Amino acid sequence: MESESVGKFYISATLVQRTNSKKRGLNATAHHELIAVRQALYQNLKKTQEMRLLLDMSDVQCQTIGKQLPRLEKEMAPLLVKVESAQGVSGWIEKILGPAKLLIHKFDETHLLEKTLTGEPREDLEAYLSAVTKLADLLDYLNQNSGVVIKLLEEAMQFLVQAKSADKYRVMKINESLMALKAHQADEKARWWLDGGLQGVAYEKLVKEFKRLMVDHTIPLILPERIDETATAPGPGRTLPGAMTTAGDDEQVDDATLLPVWVLERLHAIMETLEYASDLQGLMSAFVEIRSTETFVSLQALRQLQSLGLSQPLKLDYFENWSPEAIERIDWDELQTMITLWCQHIEVAVKVLYTSERKLVRQVLGHLSDRDTWEICFLKVASTGMIQFLQFGEGVACSQRAPEKLCKLLDMFEALEKCVTTIDTVFEYKGPGLELRTRIEELQKLVVSGACDTFWEFKELVAEPNKGALTQDGSVIQLNRYVVNYLKYLVTFYSPILDKLLKIDKNWQFEGEEEQGGLPHGILLFMQAVELQVEQCSEEFSDPALRHLFIMNNLCYMCNRVGKCQHLGPMLGETWLNEQQQKVQHHSLAYEDEVCGYMLHQLNLEEGKMAMASVGSGRGSSSTREVMRKRLRGFTTALEEVCTRQARWIVPEDNLREQTTQALVDIVVPAYESFLEIYGHTIDQPGAAGPKGVKYLPNEVERMLKCLLMGSQNKFAPS
Repeated sequence: MESESVGKFYISATLVQRTNSKKRGLNATAHHELIAVRQALYQNLKKTQEMRLLLDMSDVQCQTIGKQLPRLEKEMAPLLVKVESAQGVSGWIEKILGPAKLLIHKFDETHLLEKTLTGEPREDLEAYLSAVTKLADLLDYLNQNSGVVIKLLEEAMQFLVQAKSADKYRVMKINESLMALKAHQADEKARWWLDGGLQGVAYEKLVKEFKRLMVDHTIPLILPERIDETATAPGPGRTLPGAMTTAGDDEQVDDATLLPVWVLERLHAIMETLEYASDLQGLMSAFVEIRSTETFVSLQALRQLQSLGLSQPLKLDYFENWSPEAIERIDWDELQTMITLWCQHIEVAVKVLYTSERKLVRQVLGHLSDRDTWEICFLKVASTGMIQFLQFGEGVACSQRAPEKLCKLLDMFEALEKCVTTIDTVFEYKGPGLELRTRIEELQKLVVSGACDTFWEFKELVAEPNKGALTQDGSVIQLNRYVVNYLKYLVTFYSPILDKLLKIDKNWQFEGEEEQGGLPHGILLFMQAVELQVEQCSEEFSDPALRHLFIMNNLCYMCNRVGKCQHLGPMLGETWLNEQQQKVQHHSLAYEDEVCGYMLHQLNLEEGKMAMASVGSGRGSSSTREVMRKRLRGFTTALEEVCTRQARWIVPEDNLREQTTQALVDIVVPAYESFLEIYGHTIDQPGAAGPKGVKYLPNEVERMLKCLLMGSQNKFAPS
């Protein structure tokens, strides 16, 4: 093969030479190029022959090695197993070193946050909040993983040492990571961080910034002295002079007047960060503290308004613990002033202060995921004043009952009634507001019970015998005047509300059963009690005439006062008025019978006529004249006795007095004139010496009788 190739090569070269010789006409350059190519081909051919020889030798060597490979494989098998094991350990070590490196990186990141978190949030709140959130995540990661990673590294080191690993590099890396992590845990600052120290500082600064924003952008609400339905409701920090409108729901307080939008956004951002970190307690406490102080200042300013222009400040300290015993020690004039202002203040507090406060709390805290959080905060703020209002009201309602307190209890109930709609909105009857709402309702029940018990106990007191109430002139007793005017005042100013309370109380007592109740029934029972008291007092008079006069005066007073009152009269009705007027007329006639019967009995005209008949027949003329004179003296004595005994008696009502005295005149004077006309010629004329003469002419008797029942104005009364 090789000789054949060489021969072919020489043949080719010869052909080339022949060709070249034939082309002797070519230029010299082309000739030299062809020679160079031939030499190159020759060299390549020589190298190819040498390579062939080497390949043949390699083939022999490969065959020799192939025969030795099975033996080598058998000898290398244990080493291959160790290599594969070492590769597995290396991968396991790398997996352990990865979390360790990440953990160390997280420690380093916390160091980088220190500068930001020890600064002030107000400088760059957004960056500060971002750092706080990042710190929270880092600490969560470190606290959850540092212990686990260190434990894994320790186990890896123990394994490698026991296995006498030859991978010194990886052993060194594990040891370095383990030492670094242990150093971080041993470092006092790092341990403080892990325990939440830096995080606590950051949270404190956020709470401080929250408080600063609240204090700088909210002021105490300037409250009006009273509620005026025609005024306009302002927001916090604004007021109207002297009065304010009703704010029955949240919509009546303008959102824009509470807090600027940018302030709310910053407050919300702070709360979201703290809520994410589950650390809202400090912030909530700060909020309650700030707003409680603001509401307290508003209420303090409201009480101070009432003291302006007074010689002494009013004691309006509702923030004291007013027990019933303490209430009873207060002077009544001062107490009723306090109750009046309490009624105004609680309405202002509920409709204005706490309505606005609830709006503010909801704007600031309402976006929190837990609705009860802001409800609880609002109730804590509201409790600052509401509990004291309720304590004062409870003290008044449970204190000793007296008739004069009834009107004040009705004022208190009316004030609470005016607040009911707002209370339904501000203090919801569920969740955290249940306790305060229940206490408000309990106060309403106490006021209802106190008012109704006062009303009925006073009625029972009126009916009890009262000997000290007797008047010696037959005039109206003070109790009658007080009760009638008391009832007149009640029905004039408190008729609807008192009627409502009496029906509520009756419904509570009889649990919905049909029972006669309400104010008209109560007024009727009061009048019956007064009438009973009058009758009991009248029994103490020994003189029947004075007894009838006394009853007549008292019943007449009741009739007149009731009839003239546009509220009391219709409530008792025409039937009652007619019955009382008939009783007045009955006792007036009884009085007239007593007085006239006593005087006319002395004249005894029938007996006188019989005596005169005997005189006309000539028998006993002297004795008959003496009898007539005796009758006249008896009448005169009786007249004078009546005028003397009744000199201080009085009928205050002019028409009744005139009717009564005129009735006496109409009965006595005609009888006296008739007596004189019949027996006058047998009796000495007026002016005659001695007791036998006629002392009073009929016109003088009439004048004397008409002067009766005028009390101290009686012209014939003895001095």
